[in-house]
Parts: sequence; C-alpha cells; structure tokens
Amino acid sequence: MSAWNDEPRQTPAPKRSLGMDLMSLGPASTPGREFLAAIVQIGAVALLLFVIFPDRLPELWRWVLLGATVVYFVLRAAVGIPKWRRR
Repeated sequence: MSAWNDEPRQTPAPKRSLGMDLMSLGPASTPGREFLAAIVQIGAVALLLFVIFPDRLPELWRWVLLGATVVYFVLRAAVGIPKWRRR
C-alpha cells in the first residue's frame, strides 16, 4: 500500500502472552488459556499457603484465601464466556 491511495490500513490485533493473561484482572483471550491461568495461579496460592508458609496463617484462613482465589477465577471465566462465544 502506498501513501497515494486512501485505503485504511488494518493493523492486526496485538497477541497476548500467557504472562499477560496471568497478570490481567479480566479474562484471558481463549477458554484454554483461562483454564491454564487459573490452574497456575491457584497452584501458586496453594503452594504459598500450604507448603512455603504453612505457619503464617491459621488453618481456616488458608482455606478461605484458597476458596476466594477459586471464586475469583470462576467469576473471571463467567465474564469471559460472552467474549469467547462471539469469536
């Protein structure tokens, strides 16, 4: 395309990385990546709470934090379902 024609240039959508999916508050770009992000982050929280720092919090609070993490990812996936169906 040259500067002489008036056709609009289409820029490709930016590709998101898994690291970006892990750190974003919104849903990942695909359901599979959302599932992978959920598994990785829930595993990291469980590892921190139950293996690395098992004596920092009472037992009940550890389970509450792990449950809150799971609820967060369920809500995040629920928000992403309409976006994934449009594709």
